[in-house]
Order: sequence, then C-alpha cells, then structure tokens
Amino acid sequence: MSVLKQPLATPSRFQGIYRYLLNTKQQKEKKEVFGKMVSPDELVKNKPSERPMFEYSLIEAIKCQLLKEQNNEISINSDLSEKVRNKKTVELELPNTLTALFFGSNNEYDEDFGRVCAWFLAQNIYDPPNTWEKVEQAVHDQKVDQTLGLKMTNSTLYGQMDDWMCYLGLAWGHGLDKKRILVPDPTVYIKRNLNNLFNEIEEKVSLREFISRLAKKCPLFETGHFRDKIEANIGKRETNYLSTSTAFALFRLQDQGYIQLIRESDGDLMLLPKAQNKIDDSSRVSHVIFQGFNN
Repeated sequence: MSVLKQPLATPSRFQGIYRYLLNTKQQKEKKEVFGKMVSPDELVKNKPSERPMFEYSLIEAIKCQLLKEQNNEISINSDLSEKVRNKKTVELELPNTLTALFFGSNNEYDEDFGRVCAWFLAQNIYDPPNTWEKVEQAVHDQKVDQTLGLKMTNSTLYGQMDDWMCYLGLAWGHGLDKKRILVPDPTVYIKRNLNNLFNEIEEKVSLREFISRLAKKCPLFETGHFRDKIEANIGKRETNYLSTSTAFALFRLQDQGYIQLIRESDGDLMLLPKAQNKIDDSSRVSHVIFQGFNN
C-alpha cells in the first residue's frame, strides 16, 4: 500500500512523528514508548484499534525509508542528509527529502503516487480537473486508469493527493463556492530547489538543461520517468513545449526575481505556453539565469 492509499498517513502526522524523533537522544525511541508519547493512553481508551493514526503513519514512513525499525526501536534514517536531521534546517528540508524518498527509483511502494502526481502536473493549469469529481471524470476521459495503476473513484485518494502535493510544493488549494479547489502549480517546489539546480548565482544554463536537472531531482517533471509514462498515454505535450504548470511556475519565479528567462538568437528554443496555449515572444526561451534570493 502506498501513502496515496493510506488516509491516516498525512503530512502533518509524518511531521509530528519526525519532529519527535528529531528531539530525542540519538534520534531514536522504543516503539512502545514512542506510541504512548505521540498518542497517549487516555486518547485511545475504548477504541476499536489502538493508535491507528500513529501505526499507519509509522508504517508508511518506514516503507519510504524516512525512518527505520530495528530491535523494536524506531529511528531517523541515518543515511539522510545532515540538513534534514538538523533542527534548524528541517522545516525546509523535510518536504524535499520526502519528495526524493517517495519518487526515488528504489521505492516501489509509492509508484502509483508518483504516477498520479505526474498526471496532475501534466494537466492544463488554466483549466485543471480541480475537484474530486473532475479528477475522476478526467481520469476516465483520458483513459489512464491502467497507466495510473488505480481508479480515482473515491474522495480518499483525491484527499491524499491534495494533502501531499500541497505539502511537497507541487500544488496549492483554495476555497471557491464552498469547495476546495486544487491547482497543479510546482512553483514552491522549484523555488525551494533553485540552489540545487544551479551551481552558483548568475549561472546561465539552457532551459533544456535546466529541465533535465529538474527531472533528475524529481521525475514528475518533463523528461522524468513518471512524466514520460503519463505523456505516452495522454499525448498532451508537443515537442519543445513545456507543460503549462511548469511554464507557469517559471514565469512566477521570474516575476518574483529569482530567475531570468532569456532568448538567445542561436539558442535551442523551448516554448512556454500561457493561458489558452498562447505563445508570444516572452514564451520563446532558450536559457535560464539564477538571480539568487536577495532580489
């Protein structure tokens, strides 16, 4: 079972479990003690199952290798980077770490989660299937049930997709007409990783190289293996075009001063479509320059 299919394994519970261990001696705790600390006995009296939120969240955190279990002790995976095991930098690093763990090549448990996220990022950001009912209909219309490895036929799967994509910085949600609307926008994820995608401030790289680096870090993006599998079935993206969600994120980051998108006359152009697939001079881009975070 993937984190997508386990409604009790939410981002907030992952964070709570992780933060507790981060503040323990040697970043480990006896499982029984751990359970009682995060879910006290008084809260689980007369319940049909003891501590299900803790238990199922713990199972998923161990499966994705955020945590390890040995000799009835739960610990933070010591193979993780020092930044995510540091109290001062954990808030920024935990979403990145979980993204890498969920969608890494050695995590077979969460492959369906990766396919669903890649599929949603491939949708038109200006008119996305932004509610459970619309997602269910879009999956049916695009005939990707088998590609995704599941049918989005209940609100639980959609709710997990919503919660986790927003936490990882791949989407955001808002209220509209008493409904929550989900938007496939990876701006937060890309911004959080600009220092990892460029070697230095003012570095200029071709847009094609930038997308390649992005896909290697997170295979949900164009040319990544999750996205390739989805695009082979939905046929949405033309050659040299970026998806509208990736293009929108890059335009937002340029407007915020973090990157500059430029077109060089002899450069290999890629097209960044805007609303209604509009293409103008600003949509034709060959290179990206990292401006840093002090602008």
